[in-house]
Amino acid sequence: MNEIIMGLYEIEEQAGKMMEKAAVRRQELQEENRKKMEDSAMEMEKELEGRLAILRSQLEEQSAQEAKQLAAGNQEEITRLNENYEKNLDRFAQEIVEKITEV
Repeated sequence: MNEIIMGLYEIEEQAGKMMEKAAVRRQELQEENRKKMEDSAMEMEKELEGRLAILRSQLEEQSAQEAKQLAAGNQEEITRLNENYEKNLDRFAQEIVEKITEV
């Protein structure tokens, strides 16, 4: 009977050690998983920052090109209006004088 009780104690002791090892291993696995998740999150964040930097650069370049095109278009319009004004200055002056003298 004592041998059976001693055998049960040994089994219980071994089971306790196995549970402790399992708990330690579970903690190790949880820590590894947490570390992997952090690393993945950091990697994704760096990748997103890189992509955002590229997009930002492309948008800035596109905006600069559009602004340059608008400025060129505006300058062409100003030049056209100035040429029209100088070409028709005498006629405009004559029309103004006629309007003033009509009254």
